[in-house]
Amino acid sequence: MMIRPVFLLIACVLFCVSASAQTRDRAALLDSLEKDGCVTIEKVRICKYDYPSDGANVEAITFRPEADGKYPGVLLIPGYQRSATDYIYLGRILAAEGIASVAVTQPGFGKSTGKADYVGPKTIGALTAGLDKFTRESYVDGKRMGIFGYSRGGMAASLLAVKLKDLKAVVLGAGIYDFKRAYDEIKIEGITANMKAETGMTDAAIRERSSVMQMDRLQAPVLILHGEKDLNVPVSQALLLRDRLKELKKDFEIKLWPNAEHSIPRSEMLPLTIDFFNRRLKGAK
Repeated sequence: MMIRPVFLLIACVLFCVSASAQTRDRAALLDSLEKDGCVTIEKVRICKYDYPSDGANVEAITFRPEADGKYPGVLLIPGYQRSATDYIYLGRILAAEGIASVAVTQPGFGKSTGKADYVGPKTIGALTAGLDKFTRESYVDGKRMGIFGYSRGGMAASLLAVKLKDLKAVVLGAGIYDFKRAYDEIKIEGITANMKAETGMTDAAIRERSSVMQMDRLQAPVLILHGEKDLNVPVSQALLLRDRLKELKKDFEIKLWPNAEHSIPRSEMLPLTIDFFNRRLKGAK
């Protein structure tokens, strides 16, 4: 896969600066958002975008190019104990590439109220409401929509991908796609305890959280990303999904990192992600 030089330049700008500088810049940006609601940085417009869903507040942030226009749109879904603010880096990169996005915190995390249900009906409902709202924005081209999710977010993205008909690109990072198999194979007790506590591990709960069982309904191209040494979510989940998509003759790509654990290095993952969205949402070569 060819990666345009601009991706490598962006990666260097964002990831070669010191960690303390990144922390200071992020804190200042969040302070500005709380005070003013929106802020523009390097021709990228960033705005608070919280909204109600099923009686709860959902935390969200939008990112878009400053210039007027209709842009492809992407829903960004963070994982366990992460929030929309953790996707500021990705939202800014996408906007610089001419792609608008909305990062949404799952219920029970960050400033999203309500209880976590391990990507159950309330979580899917909250994410769907945010995507529907975002798709109607004047600067979003609703016919060119994608989703990016990582960890629990990857699981959520896969479940949305089999429910929504008009998606054009889905990136799944380190997600669970067969809930029962993951429960049986994960050795970290805290994770399996959360799975059971938040879902009850009933047959119905397992089915509605296992996207691999529903992949016959998938219509969007998929990029699967996973570390082969992942202990939080075994790589067998990615391989299981790969094999099912092959069987169904679905359009997908996969990249595995032999030495990566649950967190794939951003400098390696983001160029592939941006390239995939450019090709699938914009037709870029």
